Amino acid sequence: MRVLFYFLSALGLVLTSGAWAQESYPDLRGTWVGKGEGVFVTSPGSEKKAHFSSVEITLVIDAQEDRRFAGTISMSDHTRPVVGVITDEGTIWWSEPAGFVEGRLTDQDTFNGCYVRVSQFSQLAACEELKRQK
Repeated sequence: MRVLFYFLSALGLVLTSGAWAQESYPDLRGTWVGKGEGVFVTSPGSEKKAHFSSVEITLVIDAQEDRRFAGTISMSDHTRPVVGVITDEGTIWWSEPAGFVEGRLTDQDTFNGCYVRVSQFSQLAACEELKRQK
Protein backbone atom coordinates (compact mmCIF):
# COMPACT_ATOMS: atom_id res chain seq x y z
CA MET A 1 0.00 0.00 0.00
CA ARG A 2 2.84 2.36 0.89
CA VAL A 3 4.52 1.67 -2.50
CA LEU A 4 1.25 2.49 -4.31
CA PHE A 5 0.97 5.78 -2.39
CA TYR A 6 4.53 6.82 -3.35
CA PHE A 7 3.96 5.80 -6.96
CA LEU A 8 0.75 7.83 -7.24
CA SER A 9 2.38 10.81 -5.51
CA ALA A 10 5.33 10.71 -7.91
CA LEU A 11 2.99 10.35 -10.89
CA GLY A 12 1.00 13.38 -9.70
CA LEU A 13 4.17 15.46 -9.46
CA VAL A 14 5.25 14.47 -12.96
CA LEU A 15 1.85 15.25 -14.46
CA THR A 16 1.58 18.56 -12.62
CA SER A 17 5.06 19.73 -13.59
CA GLY A 18 4.47 18.69 -17.21
CA ALA A 19 1.29 20.76 -17.42
CA TRP A 20 3.05 23.75 -15.87
CA ALA A 21 5.96 23.53 -18.30
CA GLN A 22 3.61 23.70 -21.29
CA GLU A 23 2.24 27.20 -20.56
CA SER A 24 0.14 28.48 -23.45
CA TYR A 25 0.94 31.89 -24.95
CA PRO A 26 -1.07 33.72 -27.63
CA ASP A 27 0.13 33.39 -31.21
CA LEU A 28 1.21 36.90 -32.23
CA ARG A 29 2.36 36.03 -35.76
CA GLY A 30 0.93 38.19 -38.51
CA THR A 31 0.73 41.76 -39.70
CA TRP A 32 -0.52 44.37 -37.23
CA VAL A 33 -1.47 47.86 -38.45
CA GLY A 34 -2.50 50.99 -36.59
CA LYS A 35 -1.69 54.45 -35.41
CA GLY A 36 0.67 55.75 -32.77
CA GLU A 37 0.24 59.09 -31.06
CA GLY A 38 3.16 60.59 -29.21
CA VAL A 39 4.92 63.54 -27.73
CA PHE A 40 8.58 64.39 -28.42
CA VAL A 41 11.00 66.91 -26.96
CA THR A 42 14.64 67.56 -27.86
CA SER A 43 17.33 68.39 -25.32
CA PRO A 44 15.69 66.90 -22.19
CA GLY A 45 15.38 69.48 -19.46
CA SER A 46 15.45 72.42 -21.88
CA GLU A 47 12.71 74.98 -22.28
CA LYS A 48 11.89 73.79 -25.82
CA LYS A 49 8.26 73.06 -26.59
CA ALA A 50 6.94 69.55 -26.97
CA HIS A 51 5.97 68.30 -30.43
CA PHE A 52 2.81 66.21 -30.72
CA SER A 53 2.53 63.80 -33.63
CA SER A 54 0.75 60.78 -35.08
CA VAL A 55 2.30 58.05 -37.21
CA GLU A 56 1.04 54.99 -39.08
CA ILE A 57 2.63 51.77 -37.81
CA THR A 58 2.99 48.32 -39.39
CA LEU A 59 4.31 45.53 -37.15
CA VAL A 60 5.11 42.20 -38.79
CA ILE A 61 5.75 39.30 -36.42
CA ASP A 62 7.10 36.45 -38.52
CA ALA A 63 8.71 34.21 -35.89
CA GLN A 64 7.50 32.97 -32.51
CA GLU A 65 8.59 30.21 -30.15
CA ASP A 66 6.44 29.90 -27.02
CA ARG A 67 6.66 33.33 -25.30
CA ARG A 68 9.44 34.76 -27.55
CA PHE A 69 8.85 36.51 -30.87
CA ALA A 70 10.66 38.52 -33.54
CA GLY A 71 9.83 40.65 -36.56
CA THR A 72 9.97 44.18 -37.91
CA ILE A 73 8.22 47.48 -37.26
CA SER A 74 7.77 50.14 -39.95
CA MET A 75 6.95 53.81 -39.40
CA SER A 76 7.25 56.68 -41.86
CA ASP A 77 10.18 55.76 -44.08
CA HIS A 78 12.12 53.34 -41.89
CA THR A 79 11.90 49.70 -40.79
CA ARG A 80 13.57 48.30 -37.66
CA PRO A 81 13.94 44.85 -36.11
CA VAL A 82 11.78 43.93 -33.11
CA VAL A 83 12.30 41.20 -30.51
CA GLY A 84 9.93 40.56 -27.64
CA VAL A 85 8.47 38.35 -24.96
CA ILE A 86 5.11 37.63 -23.35
CA THR A 87 5.06 37.46 -19.55
CA ASP A 88 3.11 34.84 -17.63
CA GLU A 89 0.69 37.63 -16.66
CA GLY A 90 0.03 38.43 -20.34
CA THR A 91 2.04 41.64 -20.64
CA ILE A 92 3.84 41.95 -23.97
CA TRP A 93 7.27 43.61 -24.05
CA TRP A 94 9.30 44.29 -27.16
CA SER A 95 12.47 46.18 -27.86
CA GLU A 96 13.72 47.87 -30.94
CA PRO A 97 17.03 49.69 -31.47
CA ALA A 98 15.82 53.01 -30.02
CA GLY A 99 13.42 52.05 -27.20
CA PHE A 100 10.87 49.60 -25.86
CA VAL A 101 7.12 48.93 -25.82
CA GLU A 102 4.95 47.53 -23.03
CA GLY A 103 1.38 46.49 -23.72
CA ARG A 104 -1.20 43.74 -23.90
CA LEU A 105 -3.84 42.22 -26.12
CA THR A 106 -7.30 43.65 -25.48
CA ASP A 107 -8.71 40.89 -27.67
CA GLN A 108 -7.22 38.25 -29.96
CA ASP A 109 -6.54 40.76 -32.74
CA THR A 110 -6.01 44.10 -30.93
CA PHE A 111 -2.79 45.21 -29.23
CA ASN A 112 -2.57 48.34 -27.06
CA GLY A 113 0.83 49.47 -25.91
CA CYS A 114 3.06 52.40 -25.09
CA TYR A 115 6.57 53.20 -26.29
CA VAL A 116 9.27 55.08 -24.37
CA ARG A 117 12.65 56.35 -25.56
CA VAL A 118 15.14 58.46 -23.64
CA SER A 119 18.56 59.61 -24.85
CA GLN A 120 20.87 62.48 -24.03
CA PHE A 121 19.37 64.34 -27.03
CA SER A 122 15.63 63.66 -26.80
CA GLN A 123 12.67 62.09 -25.06
CA LEU A 124 9.68 60.39 -26.66
CA ALA A 125 6.54 58.79 -25.24
CA ALA A 126 3.80 57.34 -27.45
CA CYS A 127 0.90 54.91 -27.31
CA GLU A 128 -0.53 52.84 -30.12
CA GLU A 129 -3.39 50.55 -30.99
CA LEU A 130 -2.58 47.89 -33.57
CA LYS A 131 -5.08 45.55 -35.26
CA ARG A 132 -4.07 42.21 -36.75
CA GLN A 133 -4.86 42.09 -40.46
CA LYS A 134 -6.89 39.09 -41.63
